[in-house]
Amino acid sequence: MSMLTSTLKNLFSRPDTIRYPKESTEIPTTNRGRVVWDMQRCIWCRLCERNCPTKAIVTDKERKTQTITRVRCIACRTCVDVCPVNIIKMESVYSQPGPEREVHVYGADMAPFEYRVESMPPSLRDASRLRKRDNDGTA
Repeated sequence: MSMLTSTLKNLFSRPDTIRYPKESTEIPTTNRGRVVWDMQRCIWCRLCERNCPTKAIVTDKERKTQTITRVRCIACRTCVDVCPVNIIKMESVYSQPGPEREVHVYGADMAPFEYRVESMPPSLRDASRLRKRDNDGTA
């Protein structure tokens, strides 16, 4: 195909991409989005926490809460697969992006798959920034 043919084809055809914020696309149901918990049925075995490759999940048995650091979660689905009572599921909906790093806290006293949003503690924010700086080799 010559350059002129390619140029004319691209000039008079629709783009392959969408014009994202003006247009949206339909996300398939099999797509990985985010992990959610039904803490009312949790047996507190902590298998999800132990098997998480990025250590994004923290379980607090005394408070009956499960905390997930969204910037660490890679949506690998490992926690969903290892849960013995199937209380963890993947939603094909993503969290809205924002300037703050979020921590989602699920509690036994909340409705199924409901969570509260907290800001990432400064100690974790500083540690991730220092880790990035050390990996980049900058001061």
